[in-house]
Amino acid sequence: MPQATIQGLTLHYTVAGSGEPLVLLMGQSTGPAGRDDLLKSLAQHYTVITHDQRGTGRSQKVPEGASIATLAADVIGLMDFLGLDKVHLLCHSTGCGMGHSIASSHPGRVKKLILAAPWAYADEHLTGIQELRKAAAIALSPEQYACFNAMLLFPPEFRREDTAGFARAAALAKDHPHNASAIAARLDAILAFDARGLWPAIKCPTLVMVSPDDQVMPRWFGIDAARAIAGAQLFEFDGGGHMFPETRTQVFLETVHAFLTNTGVR
Repeated sequence: MPQATIQGLTLHYTVAGSGEPLVLLMGQSTGPAGRDDLLKSLAQHYTVITHDQRGTGRSQKVPEGASIATLAADVIGLMDFLGLDKVHLLCHSTGCGMGHSIASSHPGRVKKLILAAPWAYADEHLTGIQELRKAAAIALSPEQYACFNAMLLFPPEFRREDTAGFARAAALAKDHPHNASAIAARLDAILAFDARGLWPAIKCPTLVMVSPDDQVMPRWFGIDAARAIAGAQLFEFDGGGHMFPETRTQVFLETVHAFLTNTGVR
């Protein structure tokens, strides 16, 4: 099991594929099918590096809710450990905060930056959504919370097409109950982060990806980021909810590859 000691903690990581190094920074949530297909497809073209954030997965168990800056420093430490001087960053959701931090504070370490479903700051909408998620984590049973979270993250059509998969995921939640305190700590770290002051410092080629039906981190955050980051490109999906890397996987992969290989984002 690959492990690295970063900032005094043991972090689990994986390396797969070959080609230019691509660090994948994602949030904690995923759908019934997981990310295996996404990772396998990326590994056909790139050396894909992933890791379990501190306190989660197979990494050392510590209290969750570390600041976005601390999580970003973990990524830089992992890059140093692996001897990676410069990488592409493919970020989604919470990972976008880390991507913002790394690209702005370590500009020489990032070749290209992709921000999929980013947020900018805790505006009224984001604050309301995250406070609702925190309250739901306390009030709902594990199965109910899994259903609630799925309704926020995935569009109705996608859930309908895999009704059995989402039902299995909710049933599994009974045996793996969520930790409401840990969820609140992670969401508070998101609410405490403000990307707006970092935008002028991001100089690498940047692609921002948004979806019009993202209820968690609405498209206006990505639009503002694309306008503020010098030379950034904006790609908007025709739907797919917050989890469009999983709900629009093929288009997502094609767009990412076109950007990273300079073959043109449509």
